[in-house]
Amino acid sequence: MRLYTWNISVASAFWGSFNALEVSLRNAVHAELGALAGQEDWWHAALPLHPFEQKRVVEAQLAAQRAQRKDLQTGHVVAELSLGFWIGLLANKYHQRLWVPALHQAFPHVTGKRRDLHKKLETLRKLRNRIAHHEPIFARNLSADHQRVLAVLGTISPAAVEWVEHHSRVPETIARRQAVIDGSETTTF
Repeated sequence: MRLYTWNISVASAFWGSFNALEVSLRNAVHAELGALAGQEDWWHAALPLHPFEQKRVVEAQLAAQRAQRKDLQTGHVVAELSLGFWIGLLANKYHQRLWVPALHQAFPHVTGKRRDLHKKLETLRKLRNRIAHHEPIFARNLSADHQRVLAVLGTISPAAVEWVEHHSRVPETIARRQAVIDGSETTTF
């Protein structure tokens, strides 16, 4: 029970880091899509999206309209698009269509290849989904996972990395694992 209690604690600690990553990612990619399209509501432009992503955009618009009822803002639609949507725009199929002309600018501090960035984001998306579905994550190298969050976030905004490092409970929670399992410390979630 102590291991599972610690698992809930560390999983909940990851949400802050994922929040910073997801919001930074979607805002950076959204800005570059808007610049490429020449309009903030880039989904109304003729961007070369595949049918799967086009459908996700239509669904996001409908969801935002239902939730807002009036005064629909561009940000409402952007917020309705899933993390998987934003990561999908970094896939191979969009290399020439979106990455080369625009999206590489959303990651001004990237040093590797787009496919490596995409792979790291996919790994993080899967971890995020495990956490969201209340699956155990205690067998993972969670320190490496948190460093991956920081590394990807650092390709977008070093200032955001500093902010997460200052506020994140992940390192402290990981450090307390054995003491919680042994029962010498308690934890909360």
